[in-house]
Amino acid sequence: MVATLAHQGLLDRSAPASAHVPELAGTAFGDATIEDLLHMGTQVCYAGRPFDKAIEAQRYFAVIAPQLRPYGYNGPTTIREHLLTARATGRPGTGFRYENGNVETLAEVLRRVTGLTTSALLSEMIWSKIGAEEDAYYILDGDGVEAACGGFSATARDVARLGEMLRCGGAIGDRQVVPEGVATTITSGVPDGYPRRVRFPAAPPESPATLSYHDLWWIPNDPYGSYLASGIHGQRLLVSPGLDLVAVHFGAQVISPDVPVAPLVQAFLRIGTHLASTR
Repeated sequence: MVATLAHQGLLDRSAPASAHVPELAGTAFGDATIEDLLHMGTQVCYAGRPFDKAIEAQRYFAVIAPQLRPYGYNGPTTIREHLLTARATGRPGTGFRYENGNVETLAEVLRRVTGLTTSALLSEMIWSKIGAEEDAYYILDGDGVEAACGGFSATARDVARLGEMLRCGGAIGDRQVVPEGVATTITSGVPDGYPRRVRFPAAPPESPATLSYHDLWWIPNDPYGSYLASGIHGQRLLVSPGLDLVAVHFGAQVISPDVPVAPLVQAFLRIGTHLASTR
């Protein structure tokens, strides 16, 4: 949605987020550009804590889910309050670090630019146009604001419809849902300073699967122009235009150093190349 609005000239990717969300001025996310947020290009800590990815994930869950707050919790109780505690620990645009606050800030920018809630905007721009069979659902924070970085719920068939629309250049039949110039450039344009060829942790040494990151999508850099949305516990949406393949996987992968991560991307591509060879 961000890329589409930028393509339409309604959003400037080089502008700071605070241009649309003034109260974030002086914070790590407010001073970063839309481009930096799209590529996880902020260096940030929250509430003066040294950054630790696992701890910050727990803190984020505490923000949106009261039942997950530790005893005596007195921190932020809404996503906006959480973002206001972010301070920069490095210049934006100089490196990559996956952090959910980037996505939440982009969601707030979209709400300010369009005047719509995240769910209403998704429905208007995409969900109502792809032939979805079911409503999708968001987790809400204490203000009733949708969480954008996780907790989205939809059926596998409807997620596949989203992927198929993108595989077809942003179109469903003769209806252009996402501009072709957006859908066909997901795998290109990774800015300097962001991961261009990062070894996927689960890839075997002989695998060509390496990752870049562009506009919130993981890019395997395979010969098929594939790109990937990836959830923490094994949820995957792989779109591979060169293989005419869309793969959706819902999972509950245990997150533990004692449990190897399943090489799902490699499995999907192996399936795709096999099917392509039998046509």
